[in-house]
Amino acid sequence: MEDKVAILWDIENVTPSANSQFLEGLKEYTEHLGKLTVCRVYGDWTKGYLGRLSRQLSENGFELIHIPVARKNSADISLITNAVELIYQYPHITKIVLITGDADFRPLLYTLRRNGKSVHIICNSSNASEELLSLADSFKDYREIIPGEAAEEAADAAEERRVRRTRRKSRESERRVGLEIRAPEEAEEGGEAREAAGLEEAGIPSASGQGRTSTLCKKTAQEDTRPPVDLAFRLLAEAVETMEKQKKKPGMGAVKVRLKMLNPSFDEKAFGFKSWNDFVYAARDRGVIDLKEEDQAIYLKTKPKALAEQKTPLSLAFETLLDVLDALTREKGKDTHSLASISTRLADRNVDWTALGYKRLKDFILSAAKRDYIDVIFENGGYWVRRKKESPQKES
Repeated sequence: MEDKVAILWDIENVTPSANSQFLEGLKEYTEHLGKLTVCRVYGDWTKGYLGRLSRQLSENGFELIHIPVARKNSADISLITNAVELIYQYPHITKIVLITGDADFRPLLYTLRRNGKSVHIICNSSNASEELLSLADSFKDYREIIPGEAAEEAADAAEERRVRRTRRKSRESERRVGLEIRAPEEAEEGGEAREAAGLEEAGIPSASGQGRTSTLCKKTAQEDTRPPVDLAFRLLAEAVETMEKQKKKPGMGAVKVRLKMLNPSFDEKAFGFKSWNDFVYAARDRGVIDLKEEDQAIYLKTKPKALAEQKTPLSLAFETLLDVLDALTREKGKDTHSLASISTRLADRNVDWTALGYKRLKDFILSAAKRDYIDVIFENGGYWVRRKKESPQKES
């Protein structure tokens, strides 16, 4: 039997642009979860910036619940009350999509889970509570579910072709260098080389140690396509630093949530670690972060020297993105630019977002937006990017 789904939305905590196609993306997202049966949105609908969005919500079948701004925390109370009522009035509803990042909803999540409901959160990563997200069955930044555009797909395809060409040229270059090195060696070694080859064929390492084992090791090293672990460690340090700046306690689980907010594609197993704990302790051993025990819990702590070290590939990529936006603005006389035009310029500057741990150009762009380097505007079914008027200082 198909699962029944309810949407409960705190509109003033997560407020997408009225022309962002967020509602279309939300519809597609919930279709994967089950059949949508309840849609409620809570907010003060007298606020001007909600006017156009309220009309779209109403046209799409959402129930708008008005909460006057004068009533402190009344939206939270109303949403929580309605959610608890759903448990008893509509027991057939098995999945709740909660659109908020407010930590005040943590008790609600405990109640829903105790009653067998699965909870899926859509939030604004810039203000979302890590503790709240850690209680959910899944969570996403609202920008991630906005439908992509054809230009984005074309940009990703172009990048994939460029990466394949680069790798092919690299392999051809390695083969040429290998032939140049082997030719004089074979001429000089003569019989020794043939003898070593015979030993290798028999599976026995030669006296020089260049038998079958070393050949396999070399092949394995060449085929290891895992992203550099230092990049992942730097992302971990950034997540901890972000929480510290927000005066939050960076516990093990909360930091993982924040890191996933910075890069949803992150998976410690892709870097060869069996578990999140193994990854964190390896970062500690590398000197990237410190661990401290407090109240029988383990917390992460940044090491200023580690953060102040040389620029990372990711920070350089973000700087290049800002340079590209500046150049496009000078050339075109406007400050918003399409993903297609940005993709071409980034490729010319040898920025490979897949090597930085992002599956798509959109993921890389949204990651920059979450760090307040840029603004992402969703208009006419497409993504448009502009540099923030006051972007963060470049790392040095």
